[in-house]
Amino acid sequence: MNKIVEKDMEAEPISGLPVGYGDGNQSLAISLARAEVDQQITTARAYPRSITTAVKNITTLATLDDKSAEECIYALPRGGKPIKGPSIRLAEIIASQWGNCRVGARVVHVDRVEKFVEAEGVFHDLESNTATTSRVRRRLSDKSGRLLNDDMIVVTGNAACAIAKRNAILGAVPKAVWRKAYETVEHVIAGDVKTLVERRASAMKAFAAFGVKPEQIFAALDVAGMDDVGADHIVTLVGMHSALKSGEETVEAMFGPKPSEVPSPPRPEAKDFAEKPKPAEKVDATAGEITDENPVPEFGHSDAMELGRVARRENRPRKVPDGLAENFHETWLDGWNCEDAEAGKK
Repeated sequence: MNKIVEKDMEAEPISGLPVGYGDGNQSLAISLARAEVDQQITTARAYPRSITTAVKNITTLATLDDKSAEECIYALPRGGKPIKGPSIRLAEIIASQWGNCRVGARVVHVDRVEKFVEAEGVFHDLESNTATTSRVRRRLSDKSGRLLNDDMIVVTGNAACAIAKRNAILGAVPKAVWRKAYETVEHVIAGDVKTLVERRASAMKAFAAFGVKPEQIFAALDVAGMDDVGADHIVTLVGMHSALKSGEETVEAMFGPKPSEVPSPPRPEAKDFAEKPKPAEKVDATAGEITDENPVPEFGHSDAMELGRVARRENRPRKVPDGLAENFHETWLDGWNCEDAEAGKK
């Protein structure tokens, strides 16, 4: 006789799969990942790296040509003194030639409230079985404090990953391995006296593509003009351009607001030059002379004429503003008429 078995449908959903199937799959994935890493460590120790070969190959690839050398350095102006260092491109060369390692980077957190993105870079040396991690945060707001759009958040996340990856690689691979390559890169970029003028012009042209004016560059380098830009400055400029090109830094963060975005001083108004009451007179007790404690700057006819010109340029009526002293009325009208005549010629 068949027995009817009742089952509580709410207690345990029926999936059609054997009990414990999910746990087995999870254990299988962990086992496969562990086996993969163990096999890589075994292979790395069976074929250890050659430090001499690694140092030689890093230097060769970093200075393969001028473009490769320029991409291997970054620089950021900070307080009139640039901060220079190896870029993500040089770090990638270092990791590939150091060998027997695993490298990766990922975004671990996006905070739209606090407006920042956090990325993590990982470097695992399989031969020595040591791992290094590095976390980097980048802000997700523009110069006005507004949250960036989704596309720019992705771009900023990628830039944070590149920086975190670079820091992890450079923190794990001994500096003695890549120091020579970095110094050679600086020498290649600096060039010599014969190529200095050409490299100056090339640097200015490269920054012009980002909308950066020469005056902004001179201010960042703390120099007076083009003639003061030397070979050391060329290295800094190339590093700054590399940081902009890779997205590690923005023009606003590197150079500040553009000159066109800086608010201009307000135009003078008639009330600014109106007759003001004389300040209290002060008697010098020793000399018996009366002196002004705070003398008022004199307002002349040239100022009145300029006010008239400004009024015409702003399309205001030909009417002397209230508050202007009577002896300046004719001068104000002359300024208005002169500007009107010049506007008619145009």
